[in-house]
Amino acid sequence: MVDANTIKKTKKALEPLIKRPKLTDKLLEKPPFRFLHDIISEVTKSTEFLTGLYEGDELNAGSISDRDAKVAYLQKAIDTVSIASKAKLSVRPQKIVSGGEPEKTNEFLQLLGQCAASGRNDAAVEKALKMASKPGK
Repeated sequence: MVDANTIKKTKKALEPLIKRPKLTDKLLEKPPFRFLHDIISEVTKSTEFLTGLYEGDELNAGSISDRDAKVAYLQKAIDTVSIASKAKLSVRPQKIVSGGEPEKTNEFLQLLGQCAASGRNDAAVEKALKMASKPGK
């Protein structure tokens, strides 16, 4: 169970940036992939922070159905936030996809909100894309 204060911090970081999806306690306690995809998509639309990170099928949550594709999608966002914030994130996309580490997922969302509030960061996106294209990543 995610601490109520953690959920409050997540809402505080994201609500000024996005109108949807609705950031309910229930969804933030164990964020499903579709919910996270919707948050990332809306943050990108409203702030341009992750502009250029995703393309093609990645832009449609319904097209990302297998576990590996979900992990790859989340890893790119985690890497970009980590680069932009200069913070080492301990959240693991494999755990997020399987419903684990909701506390760490919320910490990632909080940092996403903080970074996005600063606007577009092409350098962080470019670095994350290079990381994603390396074998073994």
